[in-house]
Amino acid sequence: MAGGDRRESLNLRVPPDVKRQVEEYARGAGISLNAAACVLLADALRRERRRQR
Repeated sequence: MAGGDRRESLNLRVPPDVKRQVEEYARGAGISLNAAACVLLADALRRERRRQR
């Protein structure tokens, strides 16, 4: 389901603004919501690890 298919939903309990960010990223990147959530989470984890060093 590329591009945030209307039938797809983000099955995470997250604040509405986070959900919007994931949906916008998915739409812009042409990937699924789940893939977008994984990409954004991995990026945030990398940044956090760098910050802690």
